[in-house]
Amino acid sequence: MSRSLEMVAGSDVTEVYKGLPERVKQFFDRQYQDSYLLLDASRHPKTGLYADGYMTFGENPDYRCSIAATGVGLIGLCVADLEGWDDHAAHKAERTLKTVLGQTEGCQVARDASTGFYAHFVDMETGENLQSEISTIDTSLLVSGALFVGEHFKDKAPELAEMAKELLHSIDWSVVVADKEKGVIYMIVKDGRGTAPLPAYNEYVLVSHLALIGQPDHQDIQDLWYKNFAEDRIEDLPQVHYRDIPVLTDSTKEKAFLSSFVQQFPYYLVPEYLKSATYNRFFENACTADRLKWKELSDLPSYVWGYGAGPNDGLFGGYHADKINNSPHHIASAYIVAGFLPVYPAGIYDLYAMYQLHIPYDNYENIADLEEQQRFRAAYKYGLHRYSWWHLEQPDRWYPTKVTVIDWSSMLYGLTAFKRGTGFFSERLR
Repeated sequence: MSRSLEMVAGSDVTEVYKGLPERVKQFFDRQYQDSYLLLDASRHPKTGLYADGYMTFGENPDYRCSIAATGVGLIGLCVADLEGWDDHAAHKAERTLKTVLGQTEGCQVARDASTGFYAHFVDMETGENLQSEISTIDTSLLVSGALFVGEHFKDKAPELAEMAKELLHSIDWSVVVADKEKGVIYMIVKDGRGTAPLPAYNEYVLVSHLALIGQPDHQDIQDLWYKNFAEDRIEDLPQVHYRDIPVLTDSTKEKAFLSSFVQQFPYYLVPEYLKSATYNRFFENACTADRLKWKELSDLPSYVWGYGAGPNDGLFGGYHADKINNSPHHIASAYIVAGFLPVYPAGIYDLYAMYQLHIPYDNYENIADLEEQQRFRAAYKYGLHRYSWWHLEQPDRWYPTKVTVIDWSSMLYGLTAFKRGTGFFSERLR
């Protein structure tokens, strides 16, 4: 872990944040707060559920809630409370937890009746399943947010911790175990049974971690974690090499790289990984491989990189999880750069360069075409996210129509760690 993200003696901010030049710091502070404001704009005021994405040209919040995004929103409330951005953060968190626990009148969030796992997408007002799967990873992201809230507000609002525990223990985590010897986890629960097995390594490490917290005495759950994902087993997880750099993956097939968000979610949400020297080494390797792969592209400045996931509506296709050797049209994700800041603090200058030179989202002007100015400001209202380098300077510019909240989470997490240190996460998800 970079020593520059250690806390300054006698201060509550990191060395690297404190040492930023004033103009870069102003950009950081604006983008940091906007990383929360996008979440708040995606929150339903009555139910406290969070939309799958922020609609850049539509009404917000969108009608479609993502259970994973709701977990991100809960963590965002903790950041907002820490920074003094939202005096009602604890109350908002309580409203969200009440809703997912079935305590909000008129809203029953869809769950599997026998195991308690949640549907991926539900109606923001009623909680009705919007023809989506019962998802183990999305439920895990929700529970992580709840536990985060419980620990963060334990003194100010201790009832939140009790609600988080109730949520954790309302789920039968044993159903996620597909193959405890090989670390295979079920992605979907259908009629009380696991289905769609997925081999390790991937973001489903979080599912195994929460299963161990929820049912620590269950033998299969113990075996799943300790035989595959515990700190002393990280080195044995599947790896793929970019040039001579080993990177964790879920397959031993040649060139089977993962999208960079897969490396980031366990880093921030599994404390054992965040504090592990081994995982930090692989995390830094993933960052380096991402950056180097972008350098193979011609006519591209060094500050353009980030293989993330997100929607591409209006440019090509739809949602895609970009990765090394599989990135149609080479769409860059600025939130991936932010997510890697703990091991590559210089990435803040890459973000600043994009802002200063190409996407000045808070002061962009085009007096000759006010309609274009309005569209640009709407597309990037809350700052840098997903962009096509080759379309930035074209007359017919691509304007992203949606920012998916779960992918945006890397922006929030990375900027928080940059300013407040990585302990902000490890201390709230013990």
